[in-house]
Amino acid sequence: MNATVHAKSYSLPFRSKLISWLESTPQKTASWEQWAGMLNNLQGIRSEEIQRADPFGSPEAADLISLAQTFESESTCHPSSISKWELLVKAKTNLSRCFPTIQSHWRQSYRPTLDVRTVHNTVPKNIEPRARPFVDRAQTFYQHPSLGYWIIRTGYEDLMTVAPNWIVLDPSGKLVLSHDRHKGWFPTAVEAFDEMHRVIHNRFDAFGIDNPATIFDQFSFLGGNNYQEWFVRLPNWPLKYRDNHFELDQLLIHIRTTERVDYDGRALLMVEEIQSPWHADIRNNGSYTVEYELDEDGDLIADAPFGKEWHDLAIKAVIWLAVQQGHNHIGFSTGKQQCQRWGELDGLMNLYDLDIPKCLKKIASRFDCANDWATIVTRKPEGNIRYSKPDGWIVRDRDNKPVTPPLKNKEVALFYLNQRSTPVKEHIRMFSISPMLKLSMNAGDIPLFGW
Repeated sequence: MNATVHAKSYSLPFRSKLISWLESTPQKTASWEQWAGMLNNLQGIRSEEIQRADPFGSPEAADLISLAQTFESESTCHPSSISKWELLVKAKTNLSRCFPTIQSHWRQSYRPTLDVRTVHNTVPKNIEPRARPFVDRAQTFYQHPSLGYWIIRTGYEDLMTVAPNWIVLDPSGKLVLSHDRHKGWFPTAVEAFDEMHRVIHNRFDAFGIDNPATIFDQFSFLGGNNYQEWFVRLPNWPLKYRDNHFELDQLLIHIRTTERVDYDGRALLMVEEIQSPWHADIRNNGSYTVEYELDEDGDLIADAPFGKEWHDLAIKAVIWLAVQQGHNHIGFSTGKQQCQRWGELDGLMNLYDLDIPKCLKKIASRFDCANDWATIVTRKPEGNIRYSKPDGWIVRDRDNKPVTPPLKNKEVALFYLNQRSTPVKEHIRMFSISPMLKLSMNAGDIPLFGW
C-alpha cells in the first residue's frame, strides 16, 4: 500500500510596500480626500496593491466603518477625518488575502538507484535448482550495486522459453516470478529491469523516507535530478478556484524544477516551467468579483490578484526556493525550448522570451545580480512516454510507435527514454543570486507587489 501523500507548506516572506508606508508616515489623521491624494501619488507602489488593500474604501463602501468600530452605522458616509490606524487595519485585513504560500507534496517511499553494474568474474551463489539452467548458460550478468539483485541474459532454450531471454534473481538466488505476464523469464531486458525495481519498491517501501510526490516529470529536460512540483496558493482568497492540472483549490501558480550542473560545473536550480492556469482561465472566460455574478454567466472565473505580474511573483518564489536549498544559480528555459516541448504557442514565446527576461533584468539591476547565459548537457528525446491504462508506461518513438511493452515504473520508462536519446547542449538563461538579494530574501524585505 502506498503511503499517504501529504503537503509541506510555507508562507512566502514578502512584505507590503503600502503597509510599510502607512506604518512609517508621520501623518496621523486626514480626510478621506487627503488620504486618497497621498496614496494615488505614492512612488514605487503598484496601483493593484492599493486597490486590493482598499485602505480607505470607495465612497459607496462602508466596511471600513464597521471594521474600525468607530462610527455609528454601516450606512454612514466617509467621515471627515480618518486615522492612520484605521487605514492600517483595513489594508492589513484585505492584503492578508493576497499573501501566498508555497507547498510541495511528499510521500514516504523507497527509491532504489537506477544504475546496475556489469559483472564479469562473479556469479550468483546459492542458486535455486530451477534457476540453474538459466545461470549455467548466462551470457551477461548485471547486478544492483547495493541490494544484490541480479539481471541475467541467458542463452537457455527449451519448449517453453526461446533464447535469448532474461531472468531476475533476488539476493538469495531465487527466481523472481511475480510478473503478471512473464513468470520467471522476460523477453526483453527493460521488462526484467522494470520488474526488479517493482519488487525492490514493494520490499523496501516501509523503510523509505519522504520523497517528492510528482505527476509531470516527463515534461522536462532529460537527465535532471530531484524533479519537484511547487504550488503557490492563496489560501485566504475569498473566491473559490480549483486547478484542473493538480486538482488543488486556490492554486495561483505551479512551478516545476530540477537540479542540474551546467557545462562549467556550476550547480543550479532549473526552472522547467512556470504556469498560472487561473489567470489563463480568466483571460479566456472573464472573471467575477462577487458570488452573485455567477448567476449571470456560469463560465466566469473567480477574480485573482497579480493578473499583470503573476510571473514576477513566480520568480520571487523560485528565488526563495533557491535560497532555502542553498543554490546560488537559477536556470530558465527559452521560449523556443518550451515550444519544442508544447508546440508553437505565442504565449510561451512572450512569457519566456519577454516577460521573464524583463523581470530578471530588473532584479539584476536592483540587487547587483549576474544575469547571463549558460549551457547544460541534456538529451534530445527520441520519442516520449505515455501511460496506457491499465497496463502501464510505454516508451514511444518519434512516430509515436511503441518501442517497449508496458512498464510498471514511470522512472524506468524515463530512464530508458533518456538512455536511447541523443546528448545535446542547450543554452539557457542563468540568473545568479547576489549576497544582497539573498540577504533581502532572508530578511523578508522582498515586496509582495512589484519590486
